[in-house]
Amino acid sequence: MVDPIYRKTDAGQDEIRTRARKLDHKLRALLLMVNGERRGQDLLAQVAGMGVGPDALDMLAAQGLVEPVHEAAPALAAAAAAPDAPARTSAAAADTNLFSVYAMRHGPAATPDAAQTTHPTHSAAEIDAFQRLYHFYTDVIGQHLGLRGYMLQVKVEKAQDLPALLTLREPLHAALLRAKGEITAHAILRELDSIAQDLPAVAG
Repeated sequence: MVDPIYRKTDAGQDEIRTRARKLDHKLRALLLMVNGERRGQDLLAQVAGMGVGPDALDMLAAQGLVEPVHEAAPALAAAAAAPDAPARTSAAAADTNLFSVYAMRHGPAATPDAAQTTHPTHSAAEIDAFQRLYHFYTDVIGQHLGLRGYMLQVKVEKAQDLPALLTLREPLHAALLRAKGEITAHAILRELDSIAQDLPAVAG
């Protein structure tokens, strides 16, 4: 892959929350921008103003914090468009690090009687909604705020459920007003509200 799409690994997600590796602030900024949808050159362009070198993604990959996404070949992509594709595409989507992180955040508590403990499960609709909202925030921050959305991206990464993501609506609105003006901010918020209306009802 000449210019692959990158995504965070589980270790990368954990690094956002814990800062265990004490990454250089430039590398941490780049790690925050990785969302599983943007190509390497686009990511590097976002942080070029900080003096991030072209080998920065390789450095993150060497530490196991990011990895290239294996993109489907054209023939497979065409097959995915077939009528019986939903089951296959759902299985492929579940292979993304976002789903494993969601499951990790909501996994059973490590208690002696954990095997006997009833813990909440999350429907496929809830997981899909979490993914949609997560990607909406990361796309908007990356495209419209860049490094000015650094702290907001941190909050997105730390959000543990749908209600937590939804509470970031107003901070996003305020940041967009400052960076892009009222027209753009309101247009993006209308899109966010449209997504939110279709989300499944969740506790909390």
